[in-house]
Amino acid sequence: MQGLIFFGKIFLSWLAVMVLITSCKPKRLVYKSPPHYNFAEAQTYKLDLKIKEISGIAFDNQKEEFIAHNDEKGVLYFLDKESKTIKPGQDIDFAGKGDYEDVALVNGVPYVLRSDGMITKIVTDSTGKKYGVEAGQIGLSGSKDFEAMYYDSTRKALVLICKNCELDTKKTISAFAFYIDSIGFVEKPIFVIDAKKIDSLSPRKTSKFQPSAAAIHPITKQLFILSSASNQLVIADTDGNVESVFMLAKNLFPQPEGITFKNKGDMYISNEAVSSKSTLIKFIYKP
Repeated sequence: MQGLIFFGKIFLSWLAVMVLITSCKPKRLVYKSPPHYNFAEAQTYKLDLKIKEISGIAFDNQKEEFIAHNDEKGVLYFLDKESKTIKPGQDIDFAGKGDYEDVALVNGVPYVLRSDGMITKIVTDSTGKKYGVEAGQIGLSGSKDFEAMYYDSTRKALVLICKNCELDTKKTISAFAFYIDSIGFVEKPIFVIDAKKIDSLSPRKTSKFQPSAAAIHPITKQLFILSSASNQLVIADTDGNVESVFMLAKNLFPQPEGITFKNKGDMYISNEAVSSKSTLIKFIYKP
């Protein structure tokens, strides 16, 4: 009888230890993919050291090439659509040093966003030389910081989304329009994103959503917005109404700063280099 009691105590002790070990194991995080894409099927390209701090990326569907820039130099680089290597002899020095955050194409013409809300347009003179001219500067009062800019063909405007703007609260993220062919900047937001809605839809609690890049999907016409700070991808309509939120795994998206699409829906996300080279990641669109 005593033997059975002793065995029972040993068994219970072993069971308690096993339960403790199991409960201490870190939970495996599951990262869901947005509709029509699979994060598990990523195709990753390492980029040239010249764009180690890549901040913006755009795909020119007419010329079939990528356009990219560093966030500290006023230089545009053109990347081969297949190898993603920089095309020699095509760089454009559009400005001096600065904090350049995103690039967007309007009818094949590149526009570059500086963090303070100044937009540079790339123009071509009669000799074929390309250079940058100031297209507009947002006149918001108070502090402002922008990293995301995209072209909305329906509005015929470039749209800037605040990363950190003084007029916003913890509950709001404002977006502003620059009407290229008419009135320029409008200082009243064209829409305001509900940060609380993002929090409520997020699979996990994280830091505040701070937009680092954005683009309109060519097929679904939804707005895709990245936040490097909170490791999130938000999908909204073009009026900023949040529809879904996805977490971005750090091993695949160490610092997501750019997003662009090809006409058939393939999605590309660029990451600034954290330890080695920057990357451009392709996700095939599946209808």
